[in-house]
Amino acid sequence: MGTLTAIRAVALGVAAAALAACSHQDRMKSIVTAYEGGNYAIAAAELPPLLADRRDSEKDRTLYELEAGAVYAAAGETAQSIAAFAAADDRMWEYLDDAPDVRISEQAAAVLTNQTIITYTGRPYDRIMCTTYQARNHLAEGNLDAAGVSLRRAYEWQRDAAEKFSKEIEALQQRAVQASSRENYDANAALKDTGVRGGLDSAYGPLRDMRGYADFAIPYSTYLQALQFQLTGRPEALAEATVAFRRVAGMLSESDRAYAEEDARLAEAASNGAALPATVYVIVETGMGPWLEEFRLDIPLFTRGLPYVGAAFPVLRFKEGAVSGFTARAGGGAYPSSLLTDMDRVVGDDFNRRLPAIITMTIVSSATKAIATYLAQRAVAEQNPDAAWIVAIAGAVYQVATNSADLRIWLTLPKQVLYARFPAPADGAVEIELGDGQRIGPISAESNGATIVHVRTPRMGALPVVRTMRFPVK
Repeated sequence: MGTLTAIRAVALGVAAAALAACSHQDRMKSIVTAYEGGNYAIAAAELPPLLADRRDSEKDRTLYELEAGAVYAAAGETAQSIAAFAAADDRMWEYLDDAPDVRISEQAAAVLTNQTIITYTGRPYDRIMCTTYQARNHLAEGNLDAAGVSLRRAYEWQRDAAEKFSKEIEALQQRAVQASSRENYDANAALKDTGVRGGLDSAYGPLRDMRGYADFAIPYSTYLQALQFQLTGRPEALAEATVAFRRVAGMLSESDRAYAEEDARLAEAASNGAALPATVYVIVETGMGPWLEEFRLDIPLFTRGLPYVGAAFPVLRFKEGAVSGFTARAGGGAYPSSLLTDMDRVVGDDFNRRLPAIITMTIVSSATKAIATYLAQRAVAEQNPDAAWIVAIAGAVYQVATNSADLRIWLTLPKQVLYARFPAPADGAVEIELGDGQRIGPISAESNGATIVHVRTPRMGALPVVRTMRFPVK
């Protein structure tokens, strides 16, 4: 790296300091605390100033709209939730099929600052869950057609991820390698360093075996799509529901697939002319999804006079405190919950796929900035020793401001999605007992049709949000 380039890099970093002052998790802290504690109206009331403050900075806008959609839904503000998810989906939709998820110019600039300057375009699971939640909003309003549109978009996002995500990860890794070559820094040699290798293994070892569902599918989304097909009552849609229910069953463990298998059996019978029995479907979103934490590790610079520098990496952490299950009671029967989707697995799998590129880019970026600062200080000291302290201070600001990990992640997702299904009781009364001892109900169920009961409980003891959706047979 030349002297002029080094000085310019330091100047760029100092200019970026103001932009790196506060992370997504910092801005969301009070909202997440209120949301997780069951204070949904308070969480929603804090969103407008946050959203307004971000109007001038578009790079994180998609993520804030996703957070807003989830919070507004829990607060009972369905119209605002729909608007937020629509805004997020519109922003992400341009990346379907062709548009690159990471612009080369942004990635190049990120080497001299950090990954947080890159526009957040949504992870594959963000995109699928956004349209899944939007479908749930439409179901709550009884709008089956709109729900169907959203769920088809969810499927398109799944197909898109299956077709191009591996190529995108390869491209990101290739850019990281190119950055290493361009900046004349041997990232591979750094990765072979005993201290670096041990530190990375310690931080990421427990995560590396996490795997999601096949072909980027999220069973929760597919299950809602199957229900939407079935609720339309059309013969061809009932056949599609049969396939979708079977797909869900195939994604689940043997102990969790019985409900989906029964759904598939009844949908197939209905596609052949049998009447669908009145049924209650209970879906409980429990706990809070993963979050990202920063950890620091010294990496070698292979430069005389500057042997090591600290690098900041993101590591995925998982929250405890989710309700462990539920039991639904109706008509004298008890129906225990089964696991429909493990969102920790979904997010963990995505993180693992991106991890090699994240590690390489972080090492290259940290080394480049440290060497740039060192060279700039040395160059100024040689030409004007009295001014060297100015570059030293600027360099310190530069590294402090930019040496931070990208911790952006959708924080209000659930940890798990649980489900149960059972015949509608003759008296129409359903009660749900959550694993933390809280009781919900009695809930009125349709005696001739379908009832979907959706519950959101972010942690044990928090006030659950309950939405009941009734679809009588027409």
